Amino acid sequence: MAEIIRIVIKGSSGYCSVEDAFNDKVTITENAISYEYIPYVESETHPKRKWSYKTNSPLFKWKFTEIAKMLPEVLKKDMNVLCTDIGGIEFNITYADKTKFKDTYWVPGDEFQELFAAIKSIIPETEYTPAVLLTSEDFGEGEEEA
Repeated sequence: MAEIIRIVIKGSSGYCSVEDAFNDKVTITENAISYEYIPYVESETHPKRKWSYKTNSPLFKWKFTEIAKMLPEVLKKDMNVLCTDIGGIEFNITYADKTKFKDTYWVPGDEFQELFAAIKSIIPETEYTPAVLLTSEDFGEGEEEA
């Protein structure tokens, strides 16, 4: 299989009020990460967000390689979760030989928890976690009370 050179993960809000509806997209290459969040209705509390970071860091490149290695195994899992009120998580993968993979999974982000945790580790500290990458871990669900 050819080397992965670009990973695009798209999300959407799913079933909700129009004020909370959105689409978002994370794009990752071996030397950059970018994010775009587009609310259906832009407001002061629900603004459009867009950021992009480029680097020549060997650590970033290594982390991208590790994320790319995770993808084939994660995306071939049989995910039969019945969810009717969430948006899909779409993966668009581009390979070095210019072939592409595209599929949408209608499952909660928790199905990709390990992959999303690896991606979150390369997001600059000054940025919010992209909505498409959120899992129950980000909301403190499932944690034991002390």
